Amino acid sequence: MIIRRSGSASGPSLVGCLVASLTLVGCSSVLQGGPGTSGGGAGGGAVPYEHATGSEDVLVSVDLAGWYGPLEYELRNTASFLLLGNGVAIVPGAIDLSYPGPAIIPLHAATVTEAQIQTLFAAAEAAGLLGAEIAYGDPGVTDQATTYVGITVGGRTYSQAAYALDFEDPSSANMSEAARAARAALRDFISTAQALVPSDADLYLPEALLVHRLSPREQTTIDPDLEQQPRAWPITTVPPPIAATYPTSCIAITGPEATGLFAALADANELTPWLIGTEPPARMAFRALLPGDAGCQG
Repeated sequence: MIIRRSGSASGPSLVGCLVASLTLVGCSSVLQGGPGTSGGGAGGGAVPYEHATGSEDVLVSVDLAGWYGPLEYELRNTASFLLLGNGVAIVPGAIDLSYPGPAIIPLHAATVTEAQIQTLFAAAEAAGLLGAEIAYGDPGVTDQATTYVGITVGGRTYSQAAYALDFEDPSSANMSEAARAARAALRDFISTAQALVPSDADLYLPEALLVHRLSPREQTTIDPDLEQQPRAWPITTVPPPIAATYPTSCIAITGPEATGLFAALADANELTPWLIGTEPPARMAFRALLPGDAGCQG
């Protein structure tokens, strides 16, 4: 759901936005054509790329995962770009570097045109992304994230993965010129995709939230000066207890409860402890549950 901006992307403005009228958009038709096919269509006679047009269909996804750091950071992480079949493009909102950060990473969204979708697919093909997996090389650095790109077009899904994509060391001997060129092309494609959502784009209200209850051993150490008063859990559904063999428990919150929880998170932060009944205060990691997300199984 895209909701119109009414000020900044943080704090009380999120609550204000929740009372706006929300409209669901979705369909299940398919635009005909595809790489290498003929037929008129978008882009002034350009060859159209066939793609699904449903609101749950993921056309392009860009994710970062696998970096070294606390588990809760990865649990809060969401796709750095998502393009859905109905033309909705979603990116994380900009947040400042103050700590603690917001309880949930805000999202922004814009609806792009069919011509823009076709142009993005053409850019993917020009970057070599609509084919076999590319060897992006290893820049010889540790503890960095891997960038995963998925593109679904013409009835097929193409996947690419590049480790430490934003790290470049000209002295790295195990990076071929071909790998460097491929990495540059992938970075350019991602920049082109993310530019589809302007910095002043509308806020995006997810229809579902993923909630992880963190075991004490998975929580980052809190400076005593940052300790906060616990807050009462704001909805009826609660995250299940943590099994002895797992670092977290997980639950998806949907429907009106998702809206209520999202509103409650507007003035919370990533270190806010939550009270559930008579249990000790618990830390939670929140993120939007978006189309294509593996949910609690991911």
